[in-house]
Parts: sequence; C-alpha cells; structure tokens
Amino acid sequence: MDEPARRSGRLGVAFRTPTGFLALGVLAALTAITVLAPTIWGHQASHVDVAHLLEGSSRKHPLGTDNLGHDILARLLVATRFSLLLAVLATLVGAAIGIPVGAVPTVLGRRAARFANAFIDFSVAFPGVLLAIFTAVILGAGAKAAVLAIGVSSGPGFARLTQTLAASVAGSDYIAAARTLGVPRRRLLFRHVLPNVAEPLIMNTTIAIGYALLAVSGLSFLGLGLQPPYYDWGRLLNEGLPRIYVTPWSALGPALMIVIAGLAFNGLGESLARAASTRSSAQV
Repeated sequence: MDEPARRSGRLGVAFRTPTGFLALGVLAALTAITVLAPTIWGHQASHVDVAHLLEGSSRKHPLGTDNLGHDILARLLVATRFSLLLAVLATLVGAAIGIPVGAVPTVLGRRAARFANAFIDFSVAFPGVLLAIFTAVILGAGAKAAVLAIGVSSGPGFARLTQTLAASVAGSDYIAAARTLGVPRRRLLFRHVLPNVAEPLIMNTTIAIGYALLAVSGLSFLGLGLQPPYYDWGRLLNEGLPRIYVTPWSALGPALMIVIAGLAFNGLGESLARAASTRSSAQV
C-alpha cells in the first residue's frame, strides 16, 4: 500500500473513535462559526441597546447583555474568529522557530551539534509562561505581540520534540548511506530527516493549538492581547468577570468556549497519535 493510502487509513481510524469523531465535529462547527459569525451576527454584536443594559437571558438575548447592551451570545460567536486565528498563527510561529532549531543538530558536526543541543536544553528550562509575558511586555500590547510572544514561548517545546525525533532518525541506515554518498546537509535535512518525523510533529502541532488558545486568551485577559475595538474570548472574559454575579454568561460563556475548543484540539491530536500507534503496532 502506498503512503497516501496509509495516511488516509490512519485518518479513518482516528475519526472512527468517539473522541476523534466528537473533536472533529466540534472543530468543524467552530470553523463554520469562524467563517460565518462576523457576517451573520457582526451587527448584533456591535449594536448598543441602551434599553437592555445588563439584562439576563431572554428571547431576544439568549445569554443576556453586557453593560453597553451588546448581545453576549453574538459577541461570543464573533470572537471565535480572532480566538482561533491567533492561536493557529501563534502555533505556526512556534513550529517555524522550533522545528528547524531541533532538526539542525542532526546534520551538524559534533561540536556544533553539542552547542545547538545545549541551547535547546537552556531554552526548554526557561518557563514558557514567563517567556511569553516577558516578550509581550517588550513588544507591547496587541495581536501581533501576542502571536509572537506565544510563538516564541512554544518554540522550545517544538525544538525539543524535533531534536528527539531527528536523533532517532539520524541513526538509521539510510541516513548513514546518504552521508557516505556525500549528500549535502540541506538535502539530508529536508529530504531524509524532516519527512520521516513529520507525522508526530503534525500531531503535536494539533495539540499545541489548544495550549496556544489558552495562552493567547490569557494574554488578552491580562490586557496584553487584542485591544479595543477588537476582542477575543480572553478579552470577553476580562470584561465579563466583574459582572459574573449580574450576568453570569458574560464570563462563563468565553470560559466554556476556551475549554471546549482546547479540548477539541487536544482530542483530535490524541486520536491521531493513537491511530498512528495502533497502525505501527499492527505492522510490527
């Protein structure tokens, strides 16, 4: 069986599990909301209804309104776009930083590889949360700063995983044969090392999006993420928490969305990993 068929088989196994099916369904719904919500509920989310300030659940406003009369449900749905977009971008930045750094020692000389590995060990030892906040404070508040801060803080994790995977591949016979034939380092890296560690890296990236979502929302909650008039779930949580006893859904809604989306990305990544592990065991 060729490689595309094997990969489609793994995906089928992953999505046939209850966890994988549920995670895929939730992510599909969130994707649809991301695309459609600003168009369908954008006006309702920004409309100021002074006649219904801090109102509880009603037929017109199912989750109530905030202190400006904004419909909480509409704002919650519209915030999905920025919440997921920033999380995905931050994860991609982290992967773009960490994967090359973790893979390069495989094709370097012994002394250079030792220095690169020491750098990875040092970066992993530094607390990621502090690194994210430190970077966000230096760059200033805003969406770009939040994405870069989370990306920089997640880079060491990608580097360590790539380093471990690439080291296991580096001892393979085909890598030794390629070195003997004088294959250039760049080609060795991109043609022989990275393709053979791509699958677990993709699974890790899926899980990392969930953690990035939590981190981006945390920065927005602290006032270091999206700035007005833009908002994501973290900013809505920041605005709604002081009014949790008056309009509970103004805080509970964003918190639940963060948890649900994070669990969906986690569940999808774990289902893919379990499917790949089952497939490998069957082949052995």
